Order: sequence, then C-alpha cells, then structure tokens
Amino acid sequence: MTTGTSIFHLVLFSATVACCFGAKRGGGGHGGGEEGCAGPEDIWYTKIEPWGEDSFRVRIALGNAATFRDDIPGALIKLPADRGHGGVVENNDDVACVCGGGKGGWSAPQTQVNGNLKIDVSSSGLFSFTRVSSGKTVLKETSRTRQQSSVAADLFSATQAFQSSGNEMIFGFGEHANGHLNQKGLAYDFEQCLEYGHSHGGEVCLPFIQGYTPASDGSNSIDAAGSACLDYGLLWNMPGYGNVSFGANSTAWAASAAVQLDFFVTVAGANSTGMQCNSDITSHYVDATGHSPVLPEWAAGYWHSKNRYASQADLLAAAKEFHDRKIPVDIIVIDYHHWKIMGDWSFDTHAWPDPQSMADTIQNTYGMRIMVSVWPFSMTASSSFPTMNVSGYGVQSGTEGAPLYWPDPNCGGQCYLYDPTQPAARQYVWSQIQAGYLKYGIHVFWLDASEPENIHGTPAGAHYKQGPAEQVGMTFPFFHSQTIHDGQVSQSQPPLMLLRSGWAGQQRYGGAVWSGDTHSAFDTLEHSIRAGLNIQLSGIAWWTTDIGGYSGGNPKDPQFNELIVRWFQFGATCPLFRQHGARSTEPWLLSNQSYDLVVKVIELRASWQSYVMDAMKQVNETGLPVQRPLWYDFPDDAKTWSIEDQYMFGSSLMVAPVYTYQARNRTLYFPAGSKWQHYFSNETYDGGVEKTVGAPLDSFPLFKRVTGSAWENPVIV
Repeated sequence: MTTGTSIFHLVLFSATVACCFGAKRGGGGHGGGEEGCAGPEDIWYTKIEPWGEDSFRVRIALGNAATFRDDIPGALIKLPADRGHGGVVENNDDVACVCGGGKGGWSAPQTQVNGNLKIDVSSSGLFSFTRVSSGKTVLKETSRTRQQSSVAADLFSATQAFQSSGNEMIFGFGEHANGHLNQKGLAYDFEQCLEYGHSHGGEVCLPFIQGYTPASDGSNSIDAAGSACLDYGLLWNMPGYGNVSFGANSTAWAASAAVQLDFFVTVAGANSTGMQCNSDITSHYVDATGHSPVLPEWAAGYWHSKNRYASQADLLAAAKEFHDRKIPVDIIVIDYHHWKIMGDWSFDTHAWPDPQSMADTIQNTYGMRIMVSVWPFSMTASSSFPTMNVSGYGVQSGTEGAPLYWPDPNCGGQCYLYDPTQPAARQYVWSQIQAGYLKYGIHVFWLDASEPENIHGTPAGAHYKQGPAEQVGMTFPFFHSQTIHDGQVSQSQPPLMLLRSGWAGQQRYGGAVWSGDTHSAFDTLEHSIRAGLNIQLSGIAWWTTDIGGYSGGNPKDPQFNELIVRWFQFGATCPLFRQHGARSTEPWLLSNQSYDLVVKVIELRASWQSYVMDAMKQVNETGLPVQRPLWYDFPDDAKTWSIEDQYMFGSSLMVAPVYTYQARNRTLYFPAGSKWQHYFSNETYDGGVEKTVGAPLDSFPLFKRVTGSAWENPVIV
C-alpha cells in the first residue's frame, strides 16, 4: 500500500482520542471526516500534542486503525500533565479537533499554537511549522508515503520529506568521521552506523538535527527580534533502521519497519535573542528527552587507558609510575579480555589474582578510580549463558524464541547478544556485573562494542523483545546504558559509563560517547573536531576521543610525538579528557620533549576542575554543550556560521586546535562583540577580525573571552 501525499485530507480529534486524516482517492471528499475516504487504507490517523515549551510531538499511524503506541521505544520522556506549553495554546486543546470538508481536502487549513511554535495542517494534509514571533515557516513537510514492510505483516516502511533550501545549514545528527560540521549534502544509512566494518565505531546516527537558513544574500537570517537564531530542532523519533538524505531541496527520512511515524519539533522562545535563542533549542530538546546527570568531580580530569593492561601486575605498575611522577590521573582503565570467558563479567583470577588488593591500592593509595570494560556478549561456555538461554534474555532468531548466534571475532567462539530492551535481561546482566566488580569498589564501566558490534551487518532475523532489529535496532546503546544507569543508581553511585555508540535520549542515563577506533593521523584529529561538536549538538554532552588515535601510533616516531602533543591539547578542551590506543600509551615512553608537553597539558586540565565542573552543571541544568561552534555563542556574527574548526570550551575559553604537522602558526577568527586574551601570552585581540597567531608546540591558540557576555564564567586560572 503506497499513499501519495496529494490524495488525503485530515480529520483531527482530541489528544485523548485518535486523530484521523484521510481523503477519497482522486479527490471528491466531503464533510464528515472518515466518510470522505474510499476505505481505511486511505486514512492517515494522526495525533498532535504540545510537548514542552514551544514544541510539538506528531505521531502518524501507518496502519488502518487510530492506534498510537506508547510502548514503542523512543527518546521522548513522558512530560507533566500541563506539558509546559510556554504560552497560550489556541482553543485550549492539545489537538485541533475540526473535521474538514470540500472536494479534495479541507475547506481551510487547521492550526494549533504552543508558545512560539505554530503547526498548520494544509488542505493536502501535510504539516508546516512556524516560529510565531518572526512569522518564519521553519519546517514544511512536502511528502509522505507508506507501504507494507517485508519484515512483518504488521509493519510498514515509510518515508517523510521536509522542504530544505539550497543554503540551509544542518547541524547535529550524531557523530561522523567525514570532516563536516554542516551536514547539508550528505546522506546516511542508519544500519551502516552500527557496522564495525564500515564505521570502526566512529559513526553515530542520532536523529536530532538543528537547521538554520541564512538570508539569500548570504547575510544572517534575522528574526523579528533582530537576532540571528537556529530555525528549529527536529527529532525523528524512529528507533529502527532506515536512512536520511540532507539533499539540496529536501531533507528526506525513511524507516524500514515501523507502526507509526513519530517526530518532535521545537523552536526558540518568543523573547529569546542571540545565544539564548540557540540554547532554547537545546534546552527544549533535553527537557523532552532527559537531562544529563552532573558529572562526578572525580571524572573531570585525565582518564588513562590502553589496549591493554593484561594483568594486575601491569596495571599496578603503571598506576604506581603515574603516582610517583605526580602526574594527576582521575581514572585508569582495564580493557577487555580481563575475563576468562566472554560473558563471565568478572576477573580471570589467573591474571588478576587479588582484585580487592589491587583496587584498594589504586583507589586509596594512588587516588585513582578504576573503569572496567564490559561487553554485551555471552558465550555458551560462560557462567551467564545458561540463565540467559533458559530465560530468553538474548536477542532471538525471529519470533521462534531460539537464541541468535551473533558473530564477533572477539568472542573466540559462539557468541550471543543480550537483549537490553527487556527489563529482566537488564536486571540480570547488572546482577552479574555487580557480583563481578562492585564488591571491589569498582563502579565505573566502559561499554565497548555497544553498537552492538557487528562486522558486516546485523545477523538476519535478529529479534529483540520490543520488535525486530529493523524496527528497534538503533536503540541498543540507549537501553544498554540504562542497564548500567539503573544499577549504579540502585547502589547509590553516580551514573557514568562510556559507550562506542549512542542514540537520542541516552544522555539521561549518563551514557558518554567516544569517537571510536580512529587512526593515528593529523587528518583524523581534524575530523574529530567536527565529530565532537555535532554529537554535542545532538544532546550527548559527555564526549571524548582516543587521544593520539586508536591504531597506528608509535611512541618512538617523531611525527607521532608531535601528533600526540597536538591531540592532548585538543583533548584537554573536550568534555571528557581521555587517552586510549592499541599501543603503549604511558607518556614517559614518548620523547623527553613530548613527555614534558603532555604532562603540562594534563596538569593544565587538572587546574581547570572548577571551570569544567561549572560547565558540567550547565549541561545538567540546560543541556548547554561544553564545546560549541562559534555561531552558537555569536549567532549575530555572520562569519561564525561557516567556521568549523574553532569552538568555545565552556563560556569563557575559545579554542583553535592545531591539526597540521609541523604547523607553528594558525589563522583564526575572533568573534565580534568581545575582546580576546591569549591564555599563554596574555596578548589581547579585538573581535570581528581574522588573525594569524603563533602556535609553537609548547602552547596552542587558546583565548579568554574578556568582554561582552553575561554567560561568561570568571573561574579561569
């Protein structure tokens, strides 16, 4: 069944009753709602709800009944009954409730307003969204189709497209290693983001975007209040596989298997201008999908990791060396294969004979926390598999209830994936993790391979409790992080974990993300800047990289020595500050010069703890990203919108990383409206100008914002 968008009109009911939209094929509709339809197959049942300030949620049933499923996995949280309209909702209803008439559609368009966002339903049944204060239509649906899915009889594939001008700029959509901040002109297959053979863990298809269209003459698009601003935020709240194309004239989404379309649109408040206008989009989004917890203070400094410390003795020796050299380390990491068999979720006592003594020494004597890697797989010979198999806690093969073999080379044999969409499975896996680690005082976890890892695509027939992978498969990291979050909270521990993937709303569980298994190269460092900014614009504010890259680095190579110094300088201005790699990562293995410079950066980050924690509290309260493109803070400066390799770190520091081998200067732009003081030389620069500044290896272009913002944080050393 394929329904063209020109052949239906809409009939709306109340929020507590279904809303249906339909039309007789070929026109000829008449008053009386569904009476104007040739049959049920011609009806689009739709539900429109205010969902927080200046925001709407829209659901469109793809089947032939007015059924709107609240049990389908999604990012949106249930809002209070009043939904925080942020203004008057016209007609005081959650949904416009007017039946249409006249040939071929409505006699007149239908309208609802929630605060500063107006939603219109056209005579052809498509939606448009307008920011009331400016009168600007910020988002306009142009087409919608559906047809029976090949996955299951009760599922549909569907497409939905929105108008997009050629000069629209699109930000967010997770993390990608393609070197683009503006996503315009790019396209993504969601399932490929999960395939390690394609992404190496560096692709996160997180379906929240923010759009901005400058004026046709290239100047800023100014709203009625006289300020430039992001036009909208859009969450395509679809948990399954599909794709998106940010084309020249259209942003087109597609779902492979679904029972409904579900999306959320938000705009800035009526009186918001400048940075506040942009931050409204962020705050509305996290209000709707959940706020990050406050990062623990003991996680604000340097995290040290490598692949891998193979024994208790190796880890203790490294921790002691850091301590003796007085290099401040907040977290030290035990990577994978510290277990006997994948799925044991405990230490192999052959290599780790006394975990309690080890943990006590590292945590009490050396002042470091231990993070342990846990993977989501269980092998048949593991201690967890019998229970998982009997209880059906694993991902199944189809609907028959048989466990699905999940091929992964790191298992070393037959491997099965646990199903975190099941509450009972989450509780069971946490019970095993708790028994294996928490008794030693270890309560911070690295959820590696959390896409979940697959080399060449999801195994055929993969079926979660919540539905087939094609319908819900993108939410694995979301539910996997809930496993750890709920367990940590139950033990009165602050939620914090690190994942190699993510999905919308994951931030509410304390699920941080890193940039995957990247290569040790200067161009990778450059691309990491854009990747980090975009995922933070997507709501995942806790983000980090493998400083130095994961693969290919040699501590004895002069070029790598320069790369690691530059990457540390970048890493110190990321929300989380972490080194990892498939090499010996201890800084004393570098050249003497590189060692001194790396330690200097680690100490610099430690000195910023109060500043970093203030930024993290803003993350918790409003969702404000720690790293932000310049346009976020300076939207009225038209030049900032095209700059992709500079950013604000917190509210008082601007960073221009050096990502070119042997570069000793850097050309950068100083945003208008402030003066800027070089952090190391104290030289002052006026705003609104481009300058080339020195960038010797022992420093980098880092500037204090000294004037011009109520958002300034003076806690800078």
